[in-house]
Amino acid sequence: MIYGYVRVSSKSQNEERQIAALKNQGIAIENIFIDKESGKDFNRDAWQKLMAKLIVGDTIVIKELDRMGRNNKEIKENFELIKNKGCFLKFLENPLLSTRGKSKIEIELIQPLVLHLFGYLAEKEREKILIRQREAYEQLETDAKGRKISKKKNKVLGRPNKIENLTTEQKRYIKVWIDGGIKISDCIKNTGIKKTSLYKIKKNFSFSGA
Repeated sequence: MIYGYVRVSSKSQNEERQIAALKNQGIAIENIFIDKESGKDFNRDAWQKLMAKLIVGDTIVIKELDRMGRNNKEIKENFELIKNKGCFLKFLENPLLSTRGKSKIEIELIQPLVLHLFGYLAEKEREKILIRQREAYEQLETDAKGRKISKKKNKVLGRPNKIENLTTEQKRYIKVWIDGGIKISDCIKNTGIKKTSLYKIKKNFSFSGA
C-alpha cells in the first residue's frame, strides 16, 4: 500500500500544495494522512494513525524532508522508524533519500550520511524562517498600549490580554486583595482568575479608582 503524509505547522497554514503533489503521484485522498497542529514534539494524531496502519512493504510518500520532523533529530528518528518497520519512504523533493528500489549498501551506508546533511539543512532553514518572522514582528507598528498591529488586517496581534478585559467587580476584589483585605484564595474564588495571573496583575497593574 502507498500512503501520503502531509504536515503543516499550524491550523492557519494551507496544506493544499502538499496534497496536490501527492495526488499527482496517484495517491487517493483517503490514503493521505494530514496533520495541522503545532507542538514541541512529533506526537501528532495523523502520524500516529499512519504508523499503526503500516505493514511490511508499504510506502509513505512525503513532499519535503522537513515534513517528517521539526528538527534534525526528529527527522532521523522517524526515518529509522520507517526503515525498521520494513517500509519505504519516497520524498518528492529529495529523491536521493527515497528508500524503495535502493540497494542495501545505499540504505545502510550512503543514506544516513545524506539524511544527516539534509536534516541539518532543513533545521537551519527553519531557524532562518523563525528569525525572519521575529524580525518582521519587531518592525510592526504598535498602538498606544504597546501592542503590535498587523499591517494587513490592521488588528492587534496575539491573544486578547485577559488583564485588559477585567470587569469592575474583578478589579474591586483584586484591589482589596492587593491592599491585604482578603486572602488570595478568596480572590481566586470571586474573580475566577488563577494565582499566577493574579500575581502578574499585582506586579504590573494598579487599580486606583476601580
